[in-house]
Amino acid sequence: MTFTARRARLGLPLALLGLAALPRHAAAQADRAAAWPERPIRLIAPYPPGGQTDIVGRWLAERLRGVLPQPMIVENRAGAQGMIGTQAAVQAPADGYTVLYVNASIMLINPVIHPNPGYDPFRDFTPVVQFGTAALVLTVRPDRGLNTLEELIALARRRPGELSYASFGIGSASHLYGAMLERQAGVQMTHIPYRGSAPAVQDVLAGHAFLSINDEAVSVPHIRDGRLRPLAVTGPERLETLPEVPTFRELGYGGGLELLGFNGLVMRAGTPPEIVRRFAEAVLGVIRTPEGRERLRVMGLVPTGLGPEEFAAQLRRDAPIWAQAARDSGARIE
Repeated sequence: MTFTARRARLGLPLALLGLAALPRHAAAQADRAAAWPERPIRLIAPYPPGGQTDIVGRWLAERLRGVLPQPMIVENRAGAQGMIGTQAAVQAPADGYTVLYVNASIMLINPVIHPNPGYDPFRDFTPVVQFGTAALVLTVRPDRGLNTLEELIALARRRPGELSYASFGIGSASHLYGAMLERQAGVQMTHIPYRGSAPAVQDVLAGHAFLSINDEAVSVPHIRDGRLRPLAVTGPERLETLPEVPTFRELGYGGGLELLGFNGLVMRAGTPPEIVRRFAEAVLGVIRTPEGRERLRVMGLVPTGLGPEEFAAQLRRDAPIWAQAARDSGARIE
């Protein structure tokens, strides 16, 4: 018997064994999905404590305790514009026990302005839930003596490079908004990046940075207590929490300054669809209640409550828009 014939005789049973193993593998996967969650779920918040990501993530983890049989534990993994936490999520198994909190910076901006972010948002992750959209607020301290955006722009023109703006990271949405404002207004300011929205606001309050374009959730409390003055908001419409503050578009600055950020959750690509579906249903059940929607508004989000398919479609629609805004801003991470 030739070698080829012997290999053919041996290969057929081996192939049949492989085919027989497929149903057992599928059954094992189905069993694991049915038993999920058997241990705590890790929610990676890729920014420091105190910012919108941390605030919303911890609120959600608390509410899910009465919905899921296992707790969700928030783990702050800050640094590198959210890429450290995101890369940690990429390295986790696709088993439904690691969830990543994401925004426009992580999903749609970092991959455009960074030569090697360490992940591909569409290849490495599967969308689960979008909580809502988020506008940012440009604020200064009241003792700066500025009451309008035009007064700020006039001062920046008189003092090129002297005014600094704090963002929550190189390549973040707040950085892009600042860069786009510079370009549209024809001014030069100094960008100071921080590791999150909370420290950026704190340094504006302390006088180490002149202004910030930052999350509504961390800005509004300081606006209400009189420690910050709002001059403009991003997005297409005024905020319910700050109805007297005009949008950049109303003041003549359009383009990317009309874009809204978003907050949501993703899991590793390859996570069993049944787990994705069950987790999405649990989260949506919390955020679609009247109490959940109101809490999201208080935390600076306009509730959307998109499920996996809707969130995926929204990401595909917004990706080219944010990519163009990122290129137009000139922001780069080397």
